[in-house]
This record gives sequence, structure tokens and C-alpha cells, in this order.
Amino acid sequence: MNANEKKFLIIIFFVSLIIRIGFILTLDNSVDVWGDWWDELGWKIASGKGYWVENPYFPDRDKFYAWRSPGFPIFLALIYKFFGHNYLAAKIGLAILSSSTCILLYFLARILINKKTAFLVSLIYSIYPASIFWTGYLAPETFITFLLVLSVFLLTEYYFDNKKILHFIFGNLFFGFLCITKPTFLALCPFLILTFSLIHKKNLFKILVVSFICLSFFPLLWGIRNYKIFNRFFITSSEGGIVFFIANNEQSLSSPTGFYHAENVEEFKGLSEIEIDKLLYKKTFEFIKNNPNLFFKLIINRFIKFWRLYPHTISGPGESYKIFHQILSFISETPIIIVGFLGILLSLKEFYKWILLYLTIFIYSGLVILIRTTIRYRFPIMGFLIIFALYFLKMTKYGKKYL
Repeated sequence: MNANEKKFLIIIFFVSLIIRIGFILTLDNSVDVWGDWWDELGWKIASGKGYWVENPYFPDRDKFYAWRSPGFPIFLALIYKFFGHNYLAAKIGLAILSSSTCILLYFLARILINKKTAFLVSLIYSIYPASIFWTGYLAPETFITFLLVLSVFLLTEYYFDNKKILHFIFGNLFFGFLCITKPTFLALCPFLILTFSLIHKKNLFKILVVSFICLSFFPLLWGIRNYKIFNRFFITSSEGGIVFFIANNEQSLSSPTGFYHAENVEEFKGLSEIEIDKLLYKKTFEFIKNNPNLFFKLIINRFIKFWRLYPHTISGPGESYKIFHQILSFISETPIIIVGFLGILLSLKEFYKWILLYLTIFIYSGLVILIRTTIRYRFPIMGFLIIFALYFLKMTKYGKKYL
């Protein structure tokens, strides 16, 4: 990098950080309005109390030891270890990650397009409202996005730039950690390995071995830990079954939230945490098998929810989204999504160059839509759509001149 490039990135990082911290300071940082176990688990790790939550179905029964995937609580625990149980410190940590994501997107776009376009990608993400908003809440979205962009950048750099094996190793390791942060990404691992084998035919054996070991490292550690507790190898979270079930039952479609708690808790008596999870998966697949038309309607409904341009006022962290949030979302999301998909269509002529971004966007979104979705689940892939949107603009008559 030259001096001007370094100067720009330093400015972008600190401007992004100031904007995010400024937003965070407008919130009440003495409480955790999210209240979704993440903070509880992070503090338990930091304070040496173990990794467990009270039984969500029968509070007086056995504790649940794998209710949430551990990636995000580990991040929170590291902050709490140094700063105590401090929500403001945790949010500033998220602001630092989000500002770092701006820089990572610059490097990714520089490899895939060029420096000028990469500058704009980084600048747009620094003021992208959703990236600012999610730093203010103890939800995993900012952390997931950072891990995803970091791993895709390292793998892309290995493919197209300097071929340093360390980038390939750490790209796979970070993606593996992403898998124990949001288990949905586990389903992408076979596709990643297939992609590696197609691109690196000359070093196929070495690439496959390194990729498999690094991708599986963190899920394997999580699975071994769970095996010691449950006597069963388990690499996801025991919440997966209930998440799948409440989004796929006869009442789900009629609920404005897209999910409905139709479970019969009495059926869970005498069952272990893992057995309850297994039962809920079984009941959900039975529902899908017996109601294919309704399941198809649910998929269509979730597709619309995933790609809608503004959030429902019935949802939101702590309180419902306001009209202001909807207007700001519509103004910022609409051009990114529409122009981003035009960029995807235009990029197909260089398919292998963009293949990691294709995999992430389409397989991840497809899986989420099949299982359960809310608009915030889209957030981790929006940085990639910004890159595609700028790529499309670059390929226009005026873009070729100025970008």
C-alpha cells in the first residue's frame, strides 16, 4: 500500500468508529435490551461459572449446556474478562469490529475490482445504517459479519493474489469459528471444499487436507466438549430444533412474525436437552412431509421477509422499529439490493472470480429461507451486495471513466 492508501484507511476506520460510538452513546447502555442468552453466557464464561442456561421449558429441571452456539459468547467473555460486566465496553468492541469490516471490504473489493471502487465500497459501508445500528445491541450480527468478511477476504486473497498458505489456513479457521457462531454456515463447508478442489487441481490433496482440518477444528472442539456432557457428538446448538419447529407449523403462516410457538411442552418431560431437539426436528420434518403446499407458502413468505426493504414495526431490539427506521432502511437497502443483483448478473461472465461471494449469498440465504428468517439475518451478506452494486456501476459508461 502507498501512503495515501494507508491514510485513507486510517481515516475510514476512525470516522466509522466515531460514528458507531456516537450512536451507541445515544442508547441506554446500563441494560441489555436484547436479553437472548448471549450476554448471560458470555458473563458466565468470563466469571468462571461454566457454559449453561436454565432449562427454558422446565426451569426446575436439568440445565441446558448447548442451547446456544459458543462463538459470540466467547467474544463477549473476552471483553468482560478485561472490563467486567460492562455493556458499553461490549458495544464498543462491536463498533471496532464493524469499523474493521469497512477495511476488510476495501481489501476484498480491491482484489475483485480495483482501488477506486474499493474506496467507495469502504466509504459506503462506513455510513451504511444497518452496520451502525447493530453495534448498539448485544446481538451476534456484527460479529458474524466480521468473521464472514474476514474469512472470505483471506480465501480470496489466497486464490487471486499472493498464494500464501497462511491466508488459506486462517481463512478456513475463521470460517470454522463462524460455524460455531452461526451453525447455518456449516452447510457451506462442503461447497467450499468442492470449490477449493475445482480451483486447485494441481495441489488437490494438500488443499483438501488443510481445508478439512482447519474448517473442522473449532466445530470439532465444540463437538468433543458436548460429547463429554451428552455422550453424543453434537456440533450445532440444541436450540436448532425449536427454531425450525416454530417457523414451520400450521400456525406459522398466520403469524405476522413468521413463527408460532406451537410446541407441546408436556411432550418434553423426561427427555434430555438433545432428545428434545431431536424430537422437534422430527416433528418439523413430519409437518413438511404431510403439508408440502403449506411449507411452500411458508418459503415464499420467508423469501419476502428476507429480502423486504424495511423491517416490520412489530419487531425490533427492546422495542418495535419506528417509522424513522423503516424510511431509513428503505432509502439505504433498496439501491444496494437492486443494483447489487444487477452486479451479480453482470459478474457471471467471470464466474470463478466471484464464486465465494456467490456461495455465501445464495446458499446462506437459501438455507435461512428454508428454515426461519427475519430481516436481520440478511445483514451479514449486505457488504458483499455493496461490492456487487459498485461493480455494476463501474461497468456502466460513466463508471468505466470514473471508477
